[in-house]
Amino acid sequence: MVGNPQPGSKPVSIFAVVVLYKMRAEESATLKSLQAAVEATRMEELRLAIFVADNTPGGQEPGELPAGARYERFPENPGLARPYNLALARAEAEGFDWLLTLDQDTRLPANYLAEFAGYAKRCADESSIAAIVPRIEDDGVAISPLRFVGGFLPRVAGPNDDGILGGHASALNSASLLRVAALRRVGGYDERFPLNNSDTAMFHRLDLAGYRTLLAGAVVVRHELAIMRRERRMTLERYERLLADERDFWDLHMGMLGRTERLLRLCGRVVKGFANGEDAEFRRLTIAEIWRRVSSRRATRIEAMRQERAAAAARPEREPAARTRSQNQEREPGART
Repeated sequence: MVGNPQPGSKPVSIFAVVVLYKMRAEESATLKSLQAAVEATRMEELRLAIFVADNTPGGQEPGELPAGARYERFPENPGLARPYNLALARAEAEGFDWLLTLDQDTRLPANYLAEFAGYAKRCADESSIAAIVPRIEDDGVAISPLRFVGGFLPRVAGPNDDGILGGHASALNSASLLRVAALRRVGGYDERFPLNNSDTAMFHRLDLAGYRTLLAGAVVVRHELAIMRRERRMTLERYERLLADERDFWDLHMGMLGRTERLLRLCGRVVKGFANGEDAEFRRLTIAEIWRRVSSRRATRIEAMRQERAAAAARPEREPAARTRSQNQEREPGART
């Protein structure tokens, strides 16, 4: 336990989970910045636990961990949803009110914990608020949170947006503060989406249950989003899996307008890829995905998805195969299209 309350006080209680992948703890920008935020926070007002889940295939030595942090290996590399659900169960069992979900490439500002603890305290009795999220940027570009306007058209929060977001709100996993009771009520993370779109699926569950998301607009977090620099941050295999997971989520949960928007987005990605000289193999995968979506029926795709996931669940857990090329780096354990 990193922080402990003073007798007689009612501190904000946060259970933080950080997922690593092929990276030791002392190399993680997230853990470094989280430690800096701890040092900048009056810990007598905050009860904080840190849990590090290491998805490195085959396992590794943990490296230097923050004081009091717990560590567990997941050598089968289960993605994000399962470690987050495990953290949710532990947070619930230990009486924590909030779950802070993080991956390894997020840079929290030094005031993150102090600011978010303040927000959490102010909305402690507002049980309809299930998530508190920061503004997130990748290389100066705003990427989270967003709303699906009309339930299908994504609009990233602008610089003047703050406070309660409207319906169909969504955000990245990393640096989201989630109310434990609300997340438990909706069933936690959907493990059909272990990695890609795990955040989209979770916020979709919260939205369907009538919960709201609060944007702490003054808090800006830096994060590396794999799809933004896919040639440098993703393998071809990872990109292909991302496309499939996106297809599955949109087929299951988004209407015709939403699926059309995704198709047009993919077409735009191909055009932009040609203009920018994108690697031909990435373009080939995008074009193949466009053809798959226009040449098959939604019901057929959903049935194929169910069969594939049932078969995967029946197989014994194993280390995933890696189809990589030397110039590609797969660093981030979470993605959003």
